[in-house]
Amino acid sequence: MIVPCLTHKVHKLIKQAHELAERNQHTYIQSIDLFLGAALVKEGTLREMHDLLEPYSEQLERLLKTLSPEPSSGIVIDSHSMPVSLNTLNIWNVSVNIMKRYNQTYLNEGHIIKAFFSLLSEQPQLEQGLQIVPQESIIQSVTVARNLSVHLLTRDWSLRKADQVKISSVQAYEKEHFLSWSGSHFGEVWSDTLRNAFQSNNPLIPIYKAEVEGRLIGFAAYDVFMDKKGVFGPMGVLPDFRHDGVGRRLLYAALESMKEKGYMYAMLIEAGPIEFYEKTCNAKLIPMEEGK
Repeated sequence: MIVPCLTHKVHKLIKQAHELAERNQHTYIQSIDLFLGAALVKEGTLREMHDLLEPYSEQLERLLKTLSPEPSSGIVIDSHSMPVSLNTLNIWNVSVNIMKRYNQTYLNEGHIIKAFFSLLSEQPQLEQGLQIVPQESIIQSVTVARNLSVHLLTRDWSLRKADQVKISSVQAYEKEHFLSWSGSHFGEVWSDTLRNAFQSNNPLIPIYKAEVEGRLIGFAAYDVFMDKKGVFGPMGVLPDFRHDGVGRRLLYAALESMKEKGYMYAMLIEAGPIEFYEKTCNAKLIPMEEGK
């Protein structure tokens, strides 16, 4: 089985699925174990998933006991788990493909739940049993980009770290080179959004860049998304540097600058790697009904 880098929540999800399978005397993790194990993590979007499933807990318990066993694959997700069923293996591999499609390097809970529902029609008994739960609400909560907020006044965001990566603000004269680079690596939509940073007469361009020996490897911006003030993003780091703390340094540089401008909060609109922001800057998830 392909094992990419896993987020903290996915590690917990696998552990919960393992324990759930053992409690129900499954000799390998079945897809229902993976699905309900996600809800048992009870963090962030998975807390919302748990709350959405809670009213149906008795029916789901009965479903666990009546489902026909799925065929085993004999394959183990990682060294801390048990073998998985063929259905779970398919869900896992599809989730990895979803992760790659979004050009991400960490497998998160959204990838797994999205894969689970995309393959649900292949399991008629399970599909029938899950008709009672609010599937669309779960999908919207767990699999789509979400809005978060960061309280800027709770800490000092300056991060002093001397290494080969240099973090600095983008200058006005760098406009065309920077926009060309961002467009080629992160797409024209983001590049067009970043262009807003250069429209103002303010000499401070609200974009920070990361460089290694003069080579651009990442950026973080604010106040550019739809020209809305107090909104952080977009941020991007080249794949080869995503495990080196570059994103964290860029994030902190931008948040410190926002704090210095007098903002009390930073809004993260349609943030993708939710757990990164939750762990790195204590970002708080905005509930779906308030974030629409």
